[in-house]
Amino acid sequence: MKYLKYLGFGLSFIALAGCEPMSECKNCEAVTYDKNTGAELNRESAIEYCGSSLNDIENAEPVVVGDERVEWECK
Repeated sequence: MKYLKYLGFGLSFIALAGCEPMSECKNCEAVTYDKNTGAELNRESAIEYCGSSLNDIENAEPVVVGDERVEWECK
């Protein structure tokens, strides 16, 4: 009987721990453009980002270094 009591408690705990809201995920790439011509110079491999990390990337300003501009593109 104790076994069933602990089993029920354990399953309840697991069920409650798994009730997090689903967060949106997207694949994002860092893309480098020539600042003057707008030509694409480089595209990094896509990485999946979710939740607050995705939000940070989607709201990030492009980074300009010399004649190059790097920005995130998420799909």
